[in-house]
Formats: sequence, C-alpha cells, structure tokens
Amino acid sequence: METKQGLIQVYTGSGKGKTTAALGLALRAIGRGYKVMFIQFIKPDRYETGEVKAAEMLSPYLKFARFGRYPTALDENGSLLPDMDIRESAQEALRFAMNVIKEGEYDLVVLDEINVALDR
Repeated sequence: METKQGLIQVYTGSGKGKTTAALGLALRAIGRGYKVMFIQFIKPDRYETGEVKAAEMLSPYLKFARFGRYPTALDENGSLLPDMDIRESAQEALRFAMNVIKEGEYDLVVLDEINVALDR
C-alpha cells in the first residue's frame, strides 16, 4: 500500500504508556496490511519482552530492532547523566533508522525512546 503523505506522531511525557501507544499504532497499521519497523533506542536485546515475542508472531509485518542499554545514573536534579555507551548506541540506532527510512521497505517506522537517546 502506498501513502501520499508522511506523518509524524510524538508520544512524550513522564510515566508509562508511550511504547504501548506506539505499539497500538503499529498494530492498527499491520491490520491494514502495512509493514512496520519498530526501533527501540534504549531497550537492549538481553531483555525478553512481550512486544518482541509478539513481533515474532506478526512477522513479516512487524520487525523489531533493539539498541543500547537502560540509562541508570542520575544527577542531583534527577536527570540522566551522559554515558558514552548510551551515546554510541544511540548514534548506531539513528544511523540504522535513517537507512531503514531511506530504503522505504516499511510503511511505518517507530523510533521508540528516541527523545531519551537524543538527550544523551
């Protein structure tokens, strides 16, 4: 299916629900026959999650790419401290995302936790 116009949706804020909202968008797209690439910037491969297990069942319509690790160090204001590993993996994820978008194989590309990664 070909669309005429690209759209950007941003889910932000504290607390939970952003990834779940993006997964809902992805599920609706899959229901319409679209292919989805879900790129997680701050969720490493070593954690098995329900969304990744579901993606395996929805293949080839849904693919996951996971980068990075969870940031844990906070400053006195509760902000995340810079971490070179996080920065390097965020840059790798961003390069991967740009290539995926340029190739045009997927109808929807989700950049999960990109705001956190870019803040690094």
